[in-house]
Amino acid sequence: MLSKPTTPQIILDCRRELLETIDPVVSDPTVKIAIQMLENVLRNCAERSAHEIAWMREESDSMVAFARDVKSTVGSSPEIDVAIASYEKGDNVTLHLDAVSDSYSRAGECLSVALERAFATGHTELHLRGREILALRLAHEDAIKGDWAFVGRG
Repeated sequence: MLSKPTTPQIILDCRRELLETIDPVVSDPTVKIAIQMLENVLRNCAERSAHEIAWMREESDSMVAFARDVKSTVGSSPEIDVAIASYEKGDNVTLHLDAVSDSYSRAGECLSVALERAFATGHTELHLRGREILALRLAHEDAIKGDWAFVGRG
């Protein structure tokens, strides 16, 4: 028994219980597939819950910094100005998941309009920096998916 369980530990314990206690006594193939699907979801939720807020904060910082750099390097646009102002006006400090998710969404808009501006101006260095930010986002998504498997196939 864990005296101070984290969310990932609780989820992984549920996953273990599903695999070690429930799955062995189930014989129905349809239910077996449902158990495998639930196991995948629980594993992914455990990984996500361990890092989600930190990843969103990290990505948000890089997305907004990129938008500011695009603005100062190739010049402003109404879209960049609105996106940055919206980001700055919002709550970017609170660590509750809903607030972090909202902040992340506003930072994503900053990235989107900044990428459009960088591409439109043909600025290669900014284009490559934007791709690095997108690669970081993809790496985090890949970490969440882990070794996701399609169940019931094969």
